Amino acid sequence: MKLELTDQEFRYLLDLVYIGNWVLNSTRGDDRIEEYDQVEGKVFSHCVPQGMPKLVERYRGAFGRVCVSVDRPGRFDPAGAEEVCDRRPGRQGPLAGLEAAFLQTGAEAIFLTAVDLPFGDAALARRLEQLRGTADACCIRRAGGALEPLFAVYGRGCLGAASACLEEGRRAFRGMLERVDCRTVDEAELPGFDLERILLNVNRPEDYAAARAAAEEAEG
Repeated sequence: MKLELTDQEFRYLLDLVYIGNWVLNSTRGDDRIEEYDQVEGKVFSHCVPQGMPKLVERYRGAFGRVCVSVDRPGRFDPAGAEEVCDRRPGRQGPLAGLEAAFLQTGAEAIFLTAVDLPFGDAALARRLEQLRGTADACCIRRAGGALEPLFAVYGRGCLGAASACLEEGRRAFRGMLERVDCRTVDEAELPGFDLERILLNVNRPEDYAAARAAAEEAEG
């Protein structure tokens, strides 16, 4: 099948596919309808030829080696990145991904970002790496006091704490951060970075709509 679309129609199709799959799969947990995930992946694989670069390319320029964390092999197209598969059964979340990344790569430090932060900034990631110093981790603390563990830098000293938390069934990053030396960075320490935009998280259709509007505004 061949489908010819204008650039704007293709963007509308992305909207429909993303929101449709979110409606059908977001509450299913481990019982996701994989066929819908596969179709979504195929449609979004055409973004790069349409001039929409992937996050992988954005961070490769800053770090060289980029990995994509998955709960099982071959679930997503890693887009030229190295695939890191969880070592634990089931969907254990990002903390299990961090553990697997340390074990597979042997890295001394890892910058971790969620894939649903479309405006993630590599320059901010490098700044956090600098601010970490000798601490085990470096996280941004928002104005309301909440930490941003899914846009943060983690040193290898976090591996033992991450594994211990997972063994205890604690999958939230907060449990791990309580066990390590974490350098928290207040927003005031990051002048020049638009944190509202960079840390815009896309989890719901309304988040996606906000991100699309922000992207279109930036494009002029």
